[in-house]
This record gives sequence, C-alpha cells and structure tokens, in this order.
Amino acid sequence: MEENLSLTALTTLVQKKIKKKILVKVIWNEQEKMTLFITPNMKINSFIYDEKEGYIFYDITGKAVDYEIPCILTEDQLIDGKVKIEGLKINNVAITKKDLEEKKMGHN
Repeated sequence: MEENLSLTALTTLVQKKIKKKILVKVIWNEQEKMTLFITPNMKINSFIYDEKEGYIFYDITGKAVDYEIPCILTEDQLIDGKVKIEGLKINNVAITKKDLEEKKMGHN
C-alpha cells in the first residue's frame, strides 16, 4: 500500500524536522508546478529543470539560490491534496517509517 500524508501533516512534519517555522509556496513555469516548504526568509521566485543539475531555483533578482530548500514537492507527488511519501525528502534525508509513526501518534 502506498503511504500518503495530507499537506498539513507534511508541513507539521517538516517544521518538526528542521525546527523552524515553514511556509508553503506554490510556484510554476511553462512546464510544471511545484510546492515548496521554505522558511520565511527564503526568497524564491522561479525555477528551471536542468538535465545535469536537476532543479535550479532563482530569487527575484534572477540569481540562483545556493541554500538548501527544506522540502520540494513536484506535481506527481501531490495528488488530490495528498502527498505521496515515496521518494520524499526533508533536508535531503528520506522520510522514515519512524517519522510517519510519530506523526500518526501525534508526537510533536
């Protein structure tokens, strides 16, 4: 069975893991839409997908951002308001079964 989380539950989990307040930001370009979980001081305005580099994010001045984005959801990971857990990472670390169990048990 495929594991899913609500967007709200994932936001709470990301906040818990990085120990900071999180904003959910949706951005898009001509090819796709992404949902980013960022801290309030992160200023991300656009993105592109590069075959070699992967996703590259830019600030409002057009400069590539060089900091880690806590969590990134692509369109195929978010279906009908539910987040597919498979392959999802927080701060470049995969979500574990322990994380999900703690979330379900309500440990914050």
